[in-house]
Amino acid sequence: MKPRSRSFIVPLAGVTAVALIVAWFPLRTLLGQSAQLDAASQQLSTLALHSRQLAAEQKAVLTPSAETLLAREEYQLVPPGERLIQILTNAQAGSMATGDPGSQPLVSPNNVKDLVPIVPSSPSAPARSGFWSRVMRTLEFWR
Repeated sequence: MKPRSRSFIVPLAGVTAVALIVAWFPLRTLLGQSAQLDAASQQLSTLALHSRQLAAEQKAVLTPSAETLLAREEYQLVPPGERLIQILTNAQAGSMATGDPGSQPLVSPNNVKDLVPIVPSSPSAPARSGFWSRVMRTLEFWR
């Protein structure tokens, strides 16, 4: 007589394996979707916090005094009937200007000679006005 337990284990193992495989696919999908939901909820909470900060900033900027201050400082706007006057100071000698050239102070005409480099002309090279001499001067420029 054959033992009945061996014949019963083989079909039970096959059914269990099939059941595990069938159950694993939806379970893996559910785990992946759960991770996506967690990431999306974290991103949503970050965006909600950012939205609250922007709303508070908007509320602060929409006051009349803040609007006037922003218009004057950022856009150089003045109310009707007023005039905008900007006072430019003299540049200090030897200082290098950085940033927007329009924001830099005016240069005194006495200091212009210090700002513009003087390039001495070459006395050894006679001035020629032919085509090839112009080509050579152009090539020398790129050297």
